[in-house]
Amino acid sequence: MNCCPNCLSDDFLKQYVVEHSTAKGECDFCGTEETSLIEASELADFFHNLLSMYEEAESFEAGERLISRVQEDWSVFNEDTLDENSQCDLLEEIANSDWDDDSGESPINAKALYQVHGGWLHTTHEERWGQYCSDVRDDPDQSFPFEDYLAEDFYQLAVTLPKGVTLFRARRGFKPGKYGERHPFAADEIGAPPTEKASRGRVKVKGQRVLYCTDQEATAVAEVRPARGFYVSVATMTLNRDVRILDLMQPFKINPFVTETLKWDVEIQALLASLAEEMSRPLERDDDPTHYLPCQRLSG
Repeated sequence: MNCCPNCLSDDFLKQYVVEHSTAKGECDFCGTEETSLIEASELADFFHNLLSMYEEAESFEAGERLISRVQEDWSVFNEDTLDENSQCDLLEEIANSDWDDDSGESPINAKALYQVHGGWLHTTHEERWGQYCSDVRDDPDQSFPFEDYLAEDFYQLAVTLPKGVTLFRARRGFKPGKYGERHPFAADEIGAPPTEKASRGRVKVKGQRVLYCTDQEATAVAEVRPARGFYVSVATMTLNRDVRILDLMQPFKINPFVTETLKWDVEIQALLASLAEEMSRPLERDDDPTHYLPCQRLSG
């Protein structure tokens, strides 16, 4: 049976169908006329890779229908052109196109209950990070658990801020003038604090000089948490060279149809999202500063 680009929502699959189509006509699944067609079986290898993420559920509580998992996790099928039953038909047509009844395995049932495959680890990276955040607050000497294998994944999230970009730095207060006028702090007065005055913060320990800055003025002001009515000095800085930074707000991109280490990458994706959440979580003035320990270890 033939499917077409309009059956699909994933850009990679849609492009593949267009590029490898050898006929035009009416789609067997969504009914689109005069469209590029491809045998559904030609997508089998891609879907085998995707479905390697899942296994039949061990219990009703742990399971979710396979079609629901595929759609929620990856938005594979076009829900505007295919209702759920048609999505199930297409998924089964693709996944079972090379099924062998002598293999001892059951064909894929898109409405059966599935769970994420047990995989290689007893606990996920995200779970290890959550446990580390809890443990390091009780024992600051806890070793960071991801040093051996995060560097390559961090590299994917690195971006370059080009020379000339303007950044903002804020400091509460101002410099009083001779006649009572108020002057904003400037130069060294609003730079990184000297070592003897450097308190611990989100990414630094006490006595460590770190310059916090942002690409949004309002964010810089919010970071110093001024009380209502307080004056805040804001400085602008211009990069005099290209700077390479880690942007945890970037999506960690995964193509589930060709990625050989799919489950690993999905776990890394979830871990990086948790790291970003921890780095961006604000503390109130009276919060326990040990809550910054996970971020300090991460940035160190």
